[in-house]
Amino acid sequence: MLRIIILLVLCTQISAAFAQDTIRFMHYNLLNYRNTTTQCTNSTNNPETKEGHLETIVAHVQPDILTVNEMGANWLNPNKLLTNSLNKNGVTHYDQAEYANNSFSSLTNMLFFNSDKLGLHSQVALSKDLTGQEMVRVIDVYKLFVKNGALKTGDTTYMTVFVAHLKAGSGSSDKEQRAAMTAAAMEYLKNNHQSHSYFFAGDFNIQTHSEACYQTLTKNSATAIRFYDPKDAPGSWNNNSLYSNLHTQSTHDGDSRGGCFSTGGMDDRFDFILCGKEVMDGTYGVKYVDGTYTAFGQDSRRFNGNMQNPASNIIPSSVQTALYEMSDHLPVLMNVSVKDNSVGVEDVKTSKSELVISYLNDQTIQVHFPVGVQLESAQLIDNAGKVVAEMKVNGLASWTFSHSSMSAGVYFIKAIATDGTVLMQKAAF
Repeated sequence: MLRIIILLVLCTQISAAFAQDTIRFMHYNLLNYRNTTTQCTNSTNNPETKEGHLETIVAHVQPDILTVNEMGANWLNPNKLLTNSLNKNGVTHYDQAEYANNSFSSLTNMLFFNSDKLGLHSQVALSKDLTGQEMVRVIDVYKLFVKNGALKTGDTTYMTVFVAHLKAGSGSSDKEQRAAMTAAAMEYLKNNHQSHSYFFAGDFNIQTHSEACYQTLTKNSATAIRFYDPKDAPGSWNNNSLYSNLHTQSTHDGDSRGGCFSTGGMDDRFDFILCGKEVMDGTYGVKYVDGTYTAFGQDSRRFNGNMQNPASNIIPSSVQTALYEMSDHLPVLMNVSVKDNSVGVEDVKTSKSELVISYLNDQTIQVHFPVGVQLESAQLIDNAGKVVAEMKVNGLASWTFSHSSMSAGVYFIKAIATDGTVLMQKAAF
């Protein structure tokens, strides 16, 4: 009899036996990589030159996850970056996600990953806001799994990464479009949330934490799916020297290269990697490593200045030059620790047999049952193993229940099929 168990159900008993690994995550706005505009031309923003600069940066940082904005909208471009910047000088382990884009946008996102450590489970592209209107750019959602060819516990560590390039500009319509983009992302997350680790990375183009798009991510009414800033640094970041250590834009203060690079020097915090609470707490085996979040290359001496001068006291001069020449943004990076409770790539199936949890609001959860699996019953089990709620499925597609009267903590949802198959998922509320 086939049994499918999708759950870290024995984590408390066996976690001590698992080693730790580290995943380094970097996000970077590449500034019109292989996208030609009136200002960004082959002479002012040469793609081959940029590939060399990115090679220098990646060789120094050695990220395991690299998410990017402002890649030219051509399905060939990710592979060019993969070949010419990442898999160089004997490195062969980088792989890429699939290309996705709006029909009208000239710029797109991408995710690259260390295939020795990670695999791509699935991905979707969100292209419309909640009113059905096309967003200025898609928001890509990538689901990764952690590989381990030697240890096969039957449990898999998943990470889902949202990558967004929000609308630029400081006008009211720009802010409205940014808010519409993050609202669409959070609605998708609410309806498709699963019990693993979530990140939201991108160029947000915002000047303060109080803007609606940022509040939608970090103060969402569904508290279980909120994102958190690892630096915990709310404020008005624009042109504020108090946040000089977090500023990511602009690396140039005068030389615009024909108008291609923004100028004005380092005075904006545009670029972010936000973490779900489960990452901050390490609930599902992936935990933010305290103190590792940084605007790479930022030494706090560049307020309203550039990335080239003065000489950096934290990175080699070759990397400093590459950051200046590559983009008008700095990358942001951080580390997460991962418990070694993963499986080999051959054991991971992109099946539809998982229970999917939606957090409808602060008090209500909906469990979506898989199509094609005949289920008899479903149970909600607390961390002590006690059944606190139960229902007969009888062909229903979902189970909605309130947890307002239950103690906060980690629970398990167990569904039993007519053939004895057991489906399980973890929920925290």
